[in-house]
Amino acid sequence: MKSRNLFKILKSKGFKNIELDNIIESKYVLKRSGGSYRQFLFSFYDQNLKEWSLVPDLSVSSVVKFIQNKIKSKTKWFYTGEAYRKQNKNYNSPIINQTGFEIFASNDKFKDDKEIIQTSIEIFKKSNFKIGELNISNIEIFNALVNRLTLARRWKDRIKRHFCREVYFNQLLKKLSSSSDIDPVAVEKDKKIAEKLRKQNLNTLYSGRTLKDILERFDLKNYKEPRSGTDKKNVKIIKEYLKISCPIEKATVTLNKFFKKNKLNLFISDDYFPVIVNKSLRIKFSTNINRSLEYYSGMVFNISVNKKGKKSVLVSGGRYDGLLKNLGSKKDTSAVGAAIDMSLL
Repeated sequence: MKSRNLFKILKSKGFKNIELDNIIESKYVLKRSGGSYRQFLFSFYDQNLKEWSLVPDLSVSSVVKFIQNKIKSKTKWFYTGEAYRKQNKNYNSPIINQTGFEIFASNDKFKDDKEIIQTSIEIFKKSNFKIGELNISNIEIFNALVNRLTLARRWKDRIKRHFCREVYFNQLLKKLSSSSDIDPVAVEKDKKIAEKLRKQNLNTLYSGRTLKDILERFDLKNYKEPRSGTDKKNVKIIKEYLKISCPIEKATVTLNKFFKKNKLNLFISDDYFPVIVNKSLRIKFSTNINRSLEYYSGMVFNISVNKKGKKSVLVSGGRYDGLLKNLGSKKDTSAVGAAIDMSLL
């Protein structure tokens, strides 16, 4: 597919073409990722010691532009350009050619989610690929599941926060299921030390934290919210959930059976997922997709294709309502979008 044909599709859907900056203040990327993205950045400091980076993800640059322009009404943008990330197993080249399209500030989330997916399908249909697979999921379901588990609150927060960091996420589950990181003898020694520290000045600073904060955290872990005997069972539920993959029309039945079996008091209605019939696409509900980006908060999806015998993601996207406020917006603003890997077209 030629770029002009792609742009024609996006313009026909009401998306306006915009230009994005290739350089962005590093703080915007690090705010989005909590620092985990720093290893991929091409960054430098200016004469005022302000850190800048080549844009690693065009959606961040788009969100910053939307915030800085102080737009309040529904906005549909598309853009094309290059993102820059240091190479690793996921990025074979430091230069990633992308075209993105997004909808900001809309009150009808279901309608806009469906429009982003439908536009992605149309782009796929106009490409040279004859067969593909559309996978759909929703981060809200995973978060709701975790909230229903009999886990300590701090562990629920950690599991949800680090869902996007798959390696670290699996390490967390391993710790939680085995308690291999807990030495009972050391814990008892720490409790005795804590009792002595309580008699000291609680405002004393240790590595930037007051003694009061340190002791409150210690008490939370050891007395208020200690590890539960059901943690191993909870880890098993999470792992089983992440294996769920089925045709989209069976998603609600499959999920509700899973919730009922595990007594989670959750229920998904039949109209939760946008069921789209397309002969060229196999459409699935898959719980374990789009986990490499930190900012997704709701619906997520991707369209994968086979090129030269290798499975690749042609289009990937989802909803990220929290990203705008995280990057400086003064109010909650909805956002949903997708990015196309131009190297596959």
